[in-house]
Amino acid sequence: MRQRGRKSAASVDLPNVNGDPPRLDPPSSLTNDERSLFVEITEASGPRHFVGSDLPLLVSYVQATLLSRQAIKDVAKDAAALALWEKAVRVQAMLATRLRLSPQARTDPKTIGRQMPQRTRPPPWEI
Repeated sequence: MRQRGRKSAASVDLPNVNGDPPRLDPPSSLTNDERSLFVEITEASGPRHFVGSDLPLLVSYVQATLLSRQAIKDVAKDAAALALWEKAVRVQAMLATRLRLSPQARTDPKTIGRQMPQRTRPPPWEI
């Protein structure tokens, strides 16, 4: 039997009421670990932060992050893991800047200068 009257707001499935674009979905080619990190990163950023053209870079960033995490665990067992970790971290840092995930890429240098604390001691000519 059907419900009579208006449907409640909870029963209506409206995925995008506030006008924000949908977040990027992880590609099906990702592993479970990669998929969970992908979702974690996209959920931590604003809904308009990533666009469809960022998908390959974001996937590479996720893979570099997981590779660096695994390599640092293997450093004690294998000396070559240190070189692998170093390369993975370099790629990770470069991609983070390109994707505007690092603090220096997200903020304007002029804004950072304004947020610096003021001098606490008087200038030398006033002493």
